Amino acid sequence: MLYNFCIAQNFPSPQTPQPFQFQNYGTQNFNPSSNYNPSTIGSLYSGTNDQNNVHRQNQQIINEVAIHQKQQRAFQDELKKELSNYSLSIKYDLPSYEILKEAKLYRDTYIKMLDLNVENYSVKDVNFNIENTYLQNQLDKAEFDKIIKEGGDFLLAKMKELGYDTNNNVAKNYMLFQFFSESLQLTNGKKHLPFKYDFEDYMGTNDFSKMFVSKLTSTGTGQCHSLPLLYLILAEQIDAEAFLSMSPNHSFIKFRDENNKWYTIELTNGMFTAPSFILNSGYIKAEALQNKIYLQNLTKKELLSNFYVDLANGYIHKFGYDEFVGEIIEKALQLYPNNINAHMIKANYLATRFEYVCFQLKINPRDRKQLQNIRNYPRAVEMLKEVNDYNRLIDDLGYAEMPAEAYEAWLSSLNELKNKQQSEQFKNQFNVKTIQKLKD
Repeated sequence: MLYNFCIAQNFPSPQTPQPFQFQNYGTQNFNPSSNYNPSTIGSLYSGTNDQNNVHRQNQQIINEVAIHQKQQRAFQDELKKELSNYSLSIKYDLPSYEILKEAKLYRDTYIKMLDLNVENYSVKDVNFNIENTYLQNQLDKAEFDKIIKEGGDFLLAKMKELGYDTNNNVAKNYMLFQFFSESLQLTNGKKHLPFKYDFEDYMGTNDFSKMFVSKLTSTGTGQCHSLPLLYLILAEQIDAEAFLSMSPNHSFIKFRDENNKWYTIELTNGMFTAPSFILNSGYIKAEALQNKIYLQNLTKKELLSNFYVDLANGYIHKFGYDEFVGEIIEKALQLYPNNINAHMIKANYLATRFEYVCFQLKINPRDRKQLQNIRNYPRAVEMLKEVNDYNRLIDDLGYAEMPAEAYEAWLSSLNELKNKQQSEQFKNQFNVKTIQKLKD
């Protein structure tokens, strides 16, 4: 979720203190000699006693002002020195969690991911490693691989029983759709039950592992993060082409037929949907479509960017923000510059880092009056500007925060009669297509 931190948008530029200005009301042609000595000022003037007294008073004022200016400059120099020394003691980077053993696991996984071929890697293995890192290497890789293999074998066996073309991409994706949404049984008696949506803590706020594919395979319940990922893993297992696509707070599956027509699968309720339904959520702006942050068919490279986001999210949930989070997100944005989820994490990282500096300066960044005190710390001012600029960048990309209640209402609307009827029409089309393909 985006951390809405945007303060002092028009923060004034720091003003350089001006020296005290003194208006000289004495003699306009006064020109003291180069050996001027204040203790002998009487010798510089001639005239009546009254005139001499006036001259002495004027010169005394001049001397006092000169002393005052000298003291003020000395004070300012000392203040600048003090502020400079204080600035040196301020830490502008977030404290690191990498001294912790669990945090080091994340660094190890990150380094392994850097060696991946961005266009040819195992979705199953990358996802497993990320989840296993969060769970401190407690998952059994051999057992997980076995579950995925058995799932792939079940899919291919059922395709043959139903007479589907096992070389046809549409047939494979339709079989995957049935695997996620229907009860299936092979002639040998082996059964598979449909996956269900887990509405409890579906954002993983209290238990981040609720977002995991490993949780989905062990319980049969998942949400819009784990369901599409398992679909992609199984598609990889049976050599089917499918793509992950994003919308606000959500992800879903898309695939195409031999005529390059695209279809959308909504796994949260096991239905086919039209793109118009996703647009009807009300939280996809025209700018978001123009900037391609939503509804895109993610390439393997862009999908890998999302896996870096998953790695960062797990780290943040377990520890919090530090400079390592910034490093992960920079890699994610390098792979996919329009990754809106990566942009939101970076915005939160920048805001957290700025607040950390304010904490050291004993400034409340949410108090506009207190915030003005950072004018004496140029680097803090730069950091504030960076926070505000990045929030504006996210706004310009077309991001709009979708409240949880709005998302839940949108999910519920998937089950409306109109959408069910449309899904049935799609299913009937696929049955005909796959059977006719074999006859031809």
